[in-house]
Amino acid sequence: MIKNETKQEMFERYVIGFTAIIVGLTIAIISILGPLALDIIKYASSPSAITQGMGQDLVNLILITPLCLIGGILHISKRNKAKYFLILVPLYSLLYTGLAYGLFPEWSHPVYTGNSQQFSILFYIVIIGSLLLLVSTLSMFSPEDAPDFNKRNLTLYIILMTIFLVLFALMWIGEYLEVLTTGDTSTGSYSEAPTIFWVVRYFDLGITIPLGFISLYLLYTRTQQAYPIMLLFFGFFVTISSAVVGMAVVMLLKNDPNLQPGGLIIFPILALLAWVGLLYLIKDKLPWKIS
Repeated sequence: MIKNETKQEMFERYVIGFTAIIVGLTIAIISILGPLALDIIKYASSPSAITQGMGQDLVNLILITPLCLIGGILHISKRNKAKYFLILVPLYSLLYTGLAYGLFPEWSHPVYTGNSQQFSILFYIVIIGSLLLLVSTLSMFSPEDAPDFNKRNLTLYIILMTIFLVLFALMWIGEYLEVLTTGDTSTGSYSEAPTIFWVVRYFDLGITIPLGFISLYLLYTRTQQAYPIMLLFFGFFVTISSAVVGMAVVMLLKNDPNLQPGGLIIFPILALLAWVGLLYLIKDKLPWKIS
């Protein structure tokens, strides 16, 4: 519990808490208004891209929104555990909800039409709120929050995570090179939706995968000092890998020809490893013991 709180600290606590709640509710509204449910928000993009968005909307409803709401309510209630919920959200909601949803429509494509620009205020709310959460949650942690780690188990985990990050990178690099050399992917997904192709590749190859390697290095070498950064990174991996698995499941159910068979193996394993890593980082806060 937080004691002897100043007026400034109380003001900041309410701002951060209500921001988390607003971000969570806005993400839920986007998901419900989108193609997953009411289909009021229409994205000018390929059927495959929209199918993937439906999978992400599903994960947003069952994972991201609850994390925001629980974290926001706990923070307003002066609960120290709030920070472990709030730090999982900002990078994902900033990049893969606010920015990606606003950017992936194929506005210049003559075949697709949509109206998502009319709902851009919702994406701005998520982006701005996520930036506030990103800045504020890091300062909630101290080196003393970091648990002690078994180096042997930690080394094994880092090796496994590295292998699958490399496989993930190689899968995307393969498509990237295929587009550069042939002008399209073998499934035709690039010509169907080139904007979302580049948005995802820039985000994953430029941000997600490098953050993965950086966080693994920090996890091994500077566990105490970099603890909040690692929680932020692993929160991002947990949320984005869960969203990608949700996309793959919906694509599989809809028999989407753009679904890569390799992704059905790599993405669930990456998601599992991300969750294991996150649970290991917060093992001292869990009701059961992890050595």
